[in-house]
Amino acid sequence: MIINLPANRGIATKHPAQPTNILYDVCPTKAMGKLEFVQVEVSSRCQLNCLMCPKSVFGNEWIAKDMEMEVFESIPFKKFRYAHLQGWGEPLLNPKIGEMIEVAKEHCKVGLTTNGILIYRHLEDILNLDLLAVSIASADAEDHKAVRGFELEKLKEKIKLVSEQDKRPKIVIATMMLRNTVGKLPEIVDLAHECGADEVIANNLDYIPSENLVDMGVFGENPDPGVLELIKKAEERAKELGINFVAKALKLEEVLVCAENPIENCLVTVDGKIAPCVYLHLPTRSDYIVRYFRGRRVEVPKVYFESFEEWKNSSIRDVFEKRLQILYQSLPLEIPALPEVCKTCYKAWSV
Repeated sequence: MIINLPANRGIATKHPAQPTNILYDVCPTKAMGKLEFVQVEVSSRCQLNCLMCPKSVFGNEWIAKDMEMEVFESIPFKKFRYAHLQGWGEPLLNPKIGEMIEVAKEHCKVGLTTNGILIYRHLEDILNLDLLAVSIASADAEDHKAVRGFELEKLKEKIKLVSEQDKRPKIVIATMMLRNTVGKLPEIVDLAHECGADEVIANNLDYIPSENLVDMGVFGENPDPGVLELIKKAEERAKELGINFVAKALKLEEVLVCAENPIENCLVTVDGKIAPCVYLHLPTRSDYIVRYFRGRRVEVPKVYFESFEEWKNSSIRDVFEKRLQILYQSLPLEIPALPEVCKTCYKAWSV
């Protein structure tokens, strides 16, 4: 599952606030005239079949491949402050990942999210990153293996190896708050500290590809007080241990601009297409994306642009820019409606 590396809760319609994002922390000073970040799907292949991942759900439809170096080199990294080399797949499977990191590093900060299996093989490349996020399902070894199919102890050893290096990237533990794993959220903080990580990001199951997963999310109109208490305990534990902890919001509430912020950020797919975000793209044979929203199955068309200029002039960016302008108006104005393809995306509802 993507990860959702941005930890941003979006800009709320009722309580405007500047978004926070772990990616921005990598390069806190905004470069003049640069966009925020480009997410690059360097591979849509993965060795795992995680419980909540669309690859596991749409197996026969899935297009598993690596981005070609020629496509990667065509991306204008100099226009962005940060590049995150991961989409719907495992980036370390791309045999050119080391070269890709070097190419992007010439122009901006670079990070990626990994399942961790190939950390040993790519240690030198990883140490060239600015940010390394590692996905962990639970602090409980059995729960982690049930969700992700990989041994937790082996993964911890790999993270420790990176953290023990003199010159290393910022290390983030990315976990997902699922109904059957969220009980171990405070322990995830202990695990991160044990491994030498700098931060824990607790994401939601914000893309639900299957009816079987509908009840696995912990967010809603009225969040479970028990889950909110677990988040509070995790925050307190992180403060004690001196590491950062960010949990996504649990209450559904429309935001002016979602955490993906398609005004400043975009995705380049494994085929070199430009999409507003990872939630409007799947490497499948269908032209549509199946998602479950508020328990209902919906289909939305995939959204792609042939060039960065076409993306920058798109109606989706225009709508979100107009929504964002509401923050700077002295008189009440009607908020433009969300783009149709975004109305049934949980990212537009703050989670």
